[in-house]
Amino acid sequence: MKEKINLVYIDDEPDMAISRYLEDNYRNDNADVDYKEFIFKCEEGYESLLESKEINLANVILIDSKLFENDNIRHKGKFSGEEFKMILRKLFPFIEVLVISQNGENEAYEIIPKYRSGTSEKSEDYYDRVLKGKIDESIRKVIIFRNISKKLGRNKGLEEVLVEKTMDSLNGIRDYENLKKEDIDHLIAAFQQIK
Repeated sequence: MKEKINLVYIDDEPDMAISRYLEDNYRNDNADVDYKEFIFKCEEGYESLLESKEINLANVILIDSKLFENDNIRHKGKFSGEEFKMILRKLFPFIEVLVISQNGENEAYEIIPKYRSGTSEKSEDYYDRVLKGKIDESIRKVIIFRNISKKLGRNKGLEEVLVEKTMDSLNGIRDYENLKKEDIDHLIAAFQQIK
């Protein structure tokens, strides 16, 4: 039986070529991929993403690099999709995040370039060449995490609470008692200083 993978594309204005590719063309041999789109509303701020059920249950996220740089965003400072990837990694360590940008490739930040119209290559062929392998690799990592978690669950030598927290994290359940809005704001401020 194939693994079920939740793939979520986050953008304030979803790119139709990406949406069409993920909905109609993308397939993975090892997983049944359930694709969803999350339209980010700038006025709601990044907290809306962190509190979203779709994001909490995602296994692989594709996020636009410029998502949080809009002037309408309700939070202190602006940050990029790649910075938000780091925040998600802290809060959801088992979600694989891919960043895509209209500004082209940036290998230093693992940014995937969006398709540009006006070329002889069709968008479906472009995303098959540029994006499919990266999504496939992300799915492979999620499946590895799941396999390890099954082994971890059978390990009687570990503290039960540690195993439970790890399994919850893998399944999109966050430990809210240890996380406050101020903690997230401090993380964002730290990323801004580095930038």
